[in-house]
Amino acid sequence: MISKYFKHFLFFYSYLGNKIILLVVLSLVGGFLDGFGLALFIPLIQVAGKAQIDKAEAAESLGSLDFLLDFISWIGLDLTAVVILLFLLLIFLVKGIFKYLESHYKVLVQMFFVKKIRYQMVDSLGNMEYREFLGLDAGRVQNTLSGEIYKIVSAYVAYFNTLQAFVLLLVYIVLALLANFQFALVVSVGGYLSNFIFKIIFKYTESASVNNSKLSHKYQSSLIQAVHNFKYLKATNYFQKYKIKLKTYVDQIELEQKKIGIFNAILMAAREPLVMAIVVGAILVEIKILNGNIAAIFLSLMFFYRALNFIMLVQTSWQAFTANLGGLHVGLELLEDLDKGQEKDESTKQVIELNTISLNNVGFYYSSEKKVLNNINLNIENNRSYALVGKSGSGKTTLTNLLVGLIHPTSGEFLLNGEPLRSFNLASYRSKIGYITQEAVIFNDTIFNNVTFWAAKTKENLTKFSNALKLANLNELLESLPEKEETILGDSGSLISGGQKQRISIARELYKEAQLLIFDEATSALDSETEKMIQQNIDSLKGSCNIVLIAHRLSTVKNADEILLMKDGEVESRGTFASLLAQSKTFRSMVEHQEF
Repeated sequence: MISKYFKHFLFFYSYLGNKIILLVVLSLVGGFLDGFGLALFIPLIQVAGKAQIDKAEAAESLGSLDFLLDFISWIGLDLTAVVILLFLLLIFLVKGIFKYLESHYKVLVQMFFVKKIRYQMVDSLGNMEYREFLGLDAGRVQNTLSGEIYKIVSAYVAYFNTLQAFVLLLVYIVLALLANFQFALVVSVGGYLSNFIFKIIFKYTESASVNNSKLSHKYQSSLIQAVHNFKYLKATNYFQKYKIKLKTYVDQIELEQKKIGIFNAILMAAREPLVMAIVVGAILVEIKILNGNIAAIFLSLMFFYRALNFIMLVQTSWQAFTANLGGLHVGLELLEDLDKGQEKDESTKQVIELNTISLNNVGFYYSSEKKVLNNINLNIENNRSYALVGKSGSGKTTLTNLLVGLIHPTSGEFLLNGEPLRSFNLASYRSKIGYITQEAVIFNDTIFNNVTFWAAKTKENLTKFSNALKLANLNELLESLPEKEETILGDSGSLISGGQKQRISIARELYKEAQLLIFDEATSALDSETEKMIQQNIDSLKGSCNIVLIAHRLSTVKNADEILLMKDGEVESRGTFASLLAQSKTFRSMVEHQEF
């Protein structure tokens, strides 16, 4: 039972710590001040038409709360209407101050929570092992980080509204017990029994909320694929069929949302009738069965009317919490998955220069039966160019992933400057790497931000930006654009050509001053003329940094200092273009099947 109702408290406490306790204390103080103020209305009514209150009569009506009157007498004041009114004003003034402090602090705590959980999700995603990341559903990640996060926030707000309402409920129950113990017990029983009605609603709401979040994941995943494959779907008219799939998810999501709305409507409609039913029932039991006096229970009744409203507020707030519980569940599940897949990068030793990169008898395999790389030996020396060629499935991509530190050898050594790579901080190693892929990475932002990766527009950065564009042969393009470096490139660079996208990718890595440039099939999707221009860019960089080329088109690797011909995860042969052409039948056959 404790685990069921407090596991969420422990989750929020893990983020907020004692901030939660302070919120509860502020609620307690406000609740007691409100109760004391209400209690003083009884002697105020009794003093009407009199010069001074009968303390004995008032004390009987107040029950154990008569200490309020004792305090007024103790400070030397008479129990007159004016004195009681002034005390009422003072109590509610202090209550207002505490209410402001509570509300203001609640906003600050909420901002702190939202910021912290978003930071954690972003950090955890960025620190994931690459292999673990590949197992994630993109729709799930996007939906959780962009959509479900709002449900987590709403769940937090609803949970603490429930907690505060529960605290105030306890305050009024305590005050009611102090005013009239017997009547308070009768009403408490009625309030407890009403809880069973709401449990059924909560159960169905939670189920609908979880289903809603799961369906949202699937919808987001399908939507991402629709956007990514829009050209194909449009050209083949498959989008008409794909729309049915998307609309089915929309219908299912809205059905679950409708269920949640209906359950909320039932709860809101039942709130006041239930309160009145409990109050009326309790009064009848007190008067008819227990032979009580309605005058004696008046103050307790006031407190319990307040308490019953807070019972209903607890129920409706908890209903709002369960309505967003699906978002909290999927958020926690994603955080757990992200945490399990965190990359261990414990070294603080920084990489200053990439002098030599050595792979000695390196192997990589997912299982002992599935070897992807075997006995790879490669020595990348400073300012030289290397090429990896071979058929699809030969291991080129895996070797590239290994070179950039996305995966690590399962056998052999990966040495950087003569030391194991893992002895260095991996982030500092990757910061020295430039990576240009077949699908150019272009952000829907300006040319300047794409190249500089959102660097400030300082004089120094503008100079570096200009030099990078010059080396990437982008000056003419920039001059032809009305908005120059502030030109927006569109989603994935949709507003520029394929060759221009690749040159912007190259410019980004040149601006970064990368010491190892990796071109992973960077020209394979380009026409011959554009490919030739990019090849000229690559050739012009020789001697200024380490270059690794991965290519199907052998024309792009003619000028490499060393070419590795890969087959079935191994290096079949190596040498210059000319030596391989003379010595390797496989390489010669590949050349003969391509045009130069």
